[in-house]
Amino acid sequence: MSFGAAIAGPLSDGATVGLQFPSGGTCDAQVLSCTNGELVLEFVDEVGEGALDEGSVVDVLLPLSWGMYRWLGVVSSPPGERKAVVQLLDSPTFIQRRLDPRVGAMLPADVRHVSSGKRGDAHKAVVADISHGGLKLEAAKQLRSGDIVEVTMEFSVSRAGYLGPVSVVGRVVMAYPNARSEDPGITDAHVSFLEGQEKAIAAVDHFVTQQLKYRWKD
Repeated sequence: MSFGAAIAGPLSDGATVGLQFPSGGTCDAQVLSCTNGELVLEFVDEVGEGALDEGSVVDVLLPLSWGMYRWLGVVSSPPGERKAVVQLLDSPTFIQRRLDPRVGAMLPADVRHVSSGKRGDAHKAVVADISHGGLKLEAAKQLRSGDIVEVTMEFSVSRAGYLGPVSVVGRVVMAYPNARSEDPGITDAHVSFLEGQEKAIAAVDHFVTQQLKYRWKD
């Protein structure tokens, strides 16, 4: 296997990847070519002026059914209106899909984008299921792979009492249009929790454990 192939890993021509910019913004792009670790990309989304310059360091994300690959890259030439050339700087980091028990939730939630430490406006969505490591959102407003979001929901467990509102921050590892909405900006998304949220994750674990107990009893 060549050095370039080792760096590119599962990337191939025609793949759709997510780009995360230094400013915290994201966009999707299609790989036009992948040679010796150099990607020629065509933006799927419009990129704002100045969001991506030559020399910018970006995260390149490839979500797959079994997990997500992540590369560190640098924009190696001045980007055009719809295209950019990104040189991968290292071999991919693989983030495996968590194998923790996942339970159905169907909880109303407020979802906020988080960028540069600031939270955006709240938008309504539904937490369809949840586990120790992440959750699935349904009918959320325009999420993309790589987005950082804060999800606030209220846990109430029958026969166990009220747990109250919980906010947890995570990264969107996969997003796609909601099949029941005609609005292409309404998406379903899989979110992986970020580390360092012990109290919030403990509340999630308690909710999941109680739900599993009731499932086993019924």
